[in-house]
Amino acid sequence: MKIPIENLYYLLCFASNHIPHELAFDVASIPASSDVLDLYAYLITTGTDILLRRGLDQGYILQEEQTAHLRGRINMTKTVSSNVRASPRLVCQFDELSPNVLHNQILRASVQALLYADRLSADLKNSLRSTYGKLNGIDPIQITADTFGRVQIHRNNRYYTYLLFVCRLLHSLKLPDHGSGGRIKFNDLLSDEKIMEQVFEDFLRNFYTLKQNEFYSVAPSQLRWNATAAKPEDLALLPIMKTDITMRSDQRAIIIDAKYYRSALQGNYGTEKAHSGNLYQLTAYLRSEARNHDLIVPEGILIYPVGDSRVDASFTIDGYPVRLYTLNLDQHWRNIERDLLQLVSAPGS
Repeated sequence: MKIPIENLYYLLCFASNHIPHELAFDVASIPASSDVLDLYAYLITTGTDILLRRGLDQGYILQEEQTAHLRGRINMTKTVSSNVRASPRLVCQFDELSPNVLHNQILRASVQALLYADRLSADLKNSLRSTYGKLNGIDPIQITADTFGRVQIHRNNRYYTYLLFVCRLLHSLKLPDHGSGGRIKFNDLLSDEKIMEQVFEDFLRNFYTLKQNEFYSVAPSQLRWNATAAKPEDLALLPIMKTDITMRSDQRAIIIDAKYYRSALQGNYGTEKAHSGNLYQLTAYLRSEARNHDLIVPEGILIYPVGDSRVDASFTIDGYPVRLYTLNLDQHWRNIERDLLQLVSAPGS
């Protein structure tokens, strides 16, 4: 599946809930044939340099030192223990303002990981070395699954949001180390269907939130099963029925299910058919939506990126309009935006 570097940048912007023009990254300077890792390296180095010029975010870090003068609060246990020696000194603890905070540590760890990546251009490697040196004094940490959840983003440091989103994607693609001489291998983002499906879903939801010009509310919605049970606890065994995207206005309800497959169709005895599981899931959503909002007939859209086939097909299933659609991500961004807005435009508009 082909997605130009510039379009992938736009996808990542919207997936992190940012409009591209709000972010000052000249990705057009990256060669179109570049690897996705080149995009990560460019975004992280360029973004970190912007942060350095603005001033890295700082936080209060607990420090401890032996001193002859009172500073902060005394650690009595360590003070008594250390005073068995001839020269009595206080062991004091105090908070000191420092840039050595978690979000800056993630940035330095990400730069370090890219320095050991297998496939990066020489120019970007030089930029990474320069950025790594500028972050001297920031501890590079071991990134784990819960690291990003511990970062505290607020109004004064919200400009870190996009860079941390890129860093999280980078580390999610890091492959286990198998003793490759210090080199770090990363999976290709575009071939990782699980990660890209989430990126594609977030991109679509945030794109429609930020760009649709009609009065839609846009959000996932949790639907109810039309189910009863003799024992109420049995109902707890039913899985959660949650849409990827539900767009509602006074006149329409559109349920969008985003998929990221190599092909929107699958072979079936020599013929190509829609993925049956996707259609069953979407029609279940439509029935539930209709029960809960019976004044509007809901519409469903199954949307895939263009892979091995292009499809734009419309059906009526159980009385509900359903559209099977592939979005061409290998075209100019303005055309992608046009296609997405036309997809949900009112009939006849």
